[in-house]
Amino acid sequence: MSGLSAILNIAQGAMNATQMAMQVISHNIANVNTPGYTRQKAVVQTQAPLDLNRLKIGTGVLVDSVTQCFDRFTTRAIHEKTSSLKDYESKALVLSSVEASWNETEESSLSQTLDEFWNAWQDLASNPGGTAERTALLEKAKILTGKFNSLSQELGQTAQNLNTNIQMGVEEVNRLAGQIAKLNEQIGAAEGSQTTANDLRDQRNQLLEELSGWVGITYLEQDNGSVTVLTREGLLLVNGHESWDLSAAGDSIYYNGIENDVSDRLTGGKIGGWLDLRDETLPQYRANLDEMAGTLIQGVNNLHRAGYTLSGGTGMNFFEDFQTAPGVPNPGDYSGAAAYISLSSDVLGSPENIAAGGASGAPGDNGNALSIAALQTDGSLNIRKWTITDRGETTSSRLQTGTLDDYYQSLIGELGILAEETNENQDSTQSLLDSLAKVRDSVSGVNLDEELTEMMKVQHAYEAASKVIAATDQMMQTLLDMR
Repeated sequence: MSGLSAILNIAQGAMNATQMAMQVISHNIANVNTPGYTRQKAVVQTQAPLDLNRLKIGTGVLVDSVTQCFDRFTTRAIHEKTSSLKDYESKALVLSSVEASWNETEESSLSQTLDEFWNAWQDLASNPGGTAERTALLEKAKILTGKFNSLSQELGQTAQNLNTNIQMGVEEVNRLAGQIAKLNEQIGAAEGSQTTANDLRDQRNQLLEELSGWVGITYLEQDNGSVTVLTREGLLLVNGHESWDLSAAGDSIYYNGIENDVSDRLTGGKIGGWLDLRDETLPQYRANLDEMAGTLIQGVNNLHRAGYTLSGGTGMNFFEDFQTAPGVPNPGDYSGAAAYISLSSDVLGSPENIAAGGASGAPGDNGNALSIAALQTDGSLNIRKWTITDRGETTSSRLQTGTLDDYYQSLIGELGILAEETNENQDSTQSLLDSLAKVRDSVSGVNLDEELTEMMKVQHAYEAASKVIAATDQMMQTLLDMR
């Protein structure tokens, strides 16, 4: 086809192409504030030319496709850093709570109550027969045991809260995996006609980013447009239109109904951070708190049993004998000591049974009270320091020599360092994520100034095409008038 009718067809095609381009631009402008939206662009190309008398005559333009301005590399990097950021955020929040419980700036701190306990022994040594000093010592000891009990309980409660969080996180992972599988199916059906389902891909990409905030993932796009999603350790979550569920029960996480704990195959994201805290950090601090409480029980009781009460009695415990308590597996194993520590029935309510007297057993002898008070500055104590890694699979310990106060201060210092490192990692990861988001937005984000400029270009092209039609119409009318 050639001549005036061909010109009209070319102009009509141009108007159709510009209308479609304008529709894409309006879609971009409408979604300027839509989270996860990727800017789209109408790709135009010339139509196949027409052979005419050894000439290649152009036949106009058409919209070949509507593509996304999508940066795959940056988007993947954002998903990875989102996983790391949520990991650090979840840890920082819990560590700040633990720090608040172990706050050394308050008068009720463990170190303060421990100092008051030793001072009460010093006061008793100054007046070993005094009823007021003995009663005050028991009160300080009750406060101390209560503080140990409280710290142990708070660590245990935090672990239980983490289990609740993990249960909720697992449900979110299942929900997101199911939605991604459904979108895979919709995208596959939509792209079967060689078109790109841009908006559906945006929705899926948004879900992938949200999923990476819960657990570290990796994914691969298949030829049919669907994505296969796995955890970093290779646990399959989504494949095509199918998804596999996780379930949490107690301290275990199961995959697809199989009773085999897969917690170690979930790292990164909120769930990974919570698992690290529950299975490593909290048990480690609880074990070291137990070690401190057990050492205190043993040290005080060994001396107290050798001392003499006001009536000359001996062989009595000051604290309840932890090593003979039900459930203690072996002598020297202090697991649960912080939760168990309490005053013995020998002295509870009976201040006269506090063995302040030394070997002479004479009235006014304060030798044993001085010996027990000296434990505060005894730097020869061997206290075991525990380290728990690999989600509880690796437990190691080493003997640390020093006072109980030195031991506790080292725990506080390590907790502070861990919290500070976590906060620093969170801040640096957030900064990097912000930079990556700016890079992605420069490619994929909608810029209203650019869209308005493009809109003006399309508008002028449309007007020009309409003028071609008007001019061609006049040419046809001139041709008709010649007849």
